[in-house]
Amino acid sequence: MVILVDAMGGDNAPDAVIRGTVKAASEIKSEIVLVGNEKIINEKVKEFYGKNTIQEMASNIRIHNTTETIEMEDIPTVAIKHKKDSSMVVRI
Repeated sequence: MVILVDAMGGDNAPDAVIRGTVKAASEIKSEIVLVGNEKIINEKVKEFYGKNTIQEMASNIRIHNTTETIEMEDIPTVAIKHKKDSSMVVRI
């Protein structure tokens, strides 16, 4: 099973999402794919854990890089149609 996680969405993202994913990775055998901006995710991993990439934290985590972000002020239907490389749209 592959679990897709929107790393850039939700309250306290990506911090809480990264920490939760690292914790979950040690408890499950499934592959976990963090969908979001790879540069930001790896910068946070370095800040939290002193590692250069999230793959150094757990072998069952990988990142699917996205280049766009849906902002709070975006109209949802418009954002989904026009921001095809956002973490939310790619994950869905």
